[in-house]
Amino acid sequence: MPVGAPRGSARHRSPARAAARHGAVAAGLTGSALALVGPAMISLPEQDAATTLELSAQGATLAQTTSRAATAATPSSAAAVSPVSSAGGGAASADLIKAAERDRAADAATARQAEEDSAEQERASRAAAAEEERTASVSCGASSSYGGVADSVQEVGNAMECVFPGHDVLGVGSRGGQSDHPDGYALDFMTTSGDAIADCVIENKNALGVEYVIWNQRINTGSGWEGMEDRGGATANHEDHVHISFERGGSPDVSALRSCG
Repeated sequence: MPVGAPRGSARHRSPARAAARHGAVAAGLTGSALALVGPAMISLPEQDAATTLELSAQGATLAQTTSRAATAATPSSAAAVSPVSSAGGGAASADLIKAAERDRAADAATARQAEEDSAEQERASRAAAAEEERTASVSCGASSSYGGVADSVQEVGNAMECVFPGHDVLGVGSRGGQSDHPDGYALDFMTTSGDAIADCVIENKNALGVEYVIWNQRINTGSGWEGMEDRGGATANHEDHVHISFERGGSPDVSALRSCG
């Protein structure tokens, strides 16, 4: 302050300086106000979030309390449907299990029996087909009994008629001297060309149950042809027929004759 200046002059500053001072004060007040307001405005979201979290926690606690109360008041579904065990109930369950096992065993036995029956039918069918195939080429409907020969002899005679058709065949008859004809164990195929017949029978001697063959004044018992004495005529010397004698009690397999056809 200049020397000699009045003391009151200090209060009379220039308008610019007064305005500047008032601005500074205003700014200071504004800053203080902002300082006071600012933290309050910034803290509101935090207070809201805390309030929200607190309310949420209270709601969750309330919900849990309500749920526990409802659970305590209402029996659980498991407890509601759980059967009450008792001696009678256990016995009934055991009986049901045993009955089911018996039913399963019965069904399995029935299935096994059905399979066995089917397999047996299949075997029978195959056997019949094999038998039909076996006799197909040696069965032509011939059925002569040749005067009442043995069944096994008739079977061979009928089959040979199919393989070598067109010949008269004689069976049972009286013969002078020793012969198998009277007993029904001999056949005579009447022919003057009997080589094929004689050879076929000898080749299948065992299968046909043949004991020996006589043809064209020769005899063959299975060891080759041997000459015979002259009996004085074509029939006596077996030059007009092939004589076949059979074993007693034979069981012929006529399918062997297929090799002669």
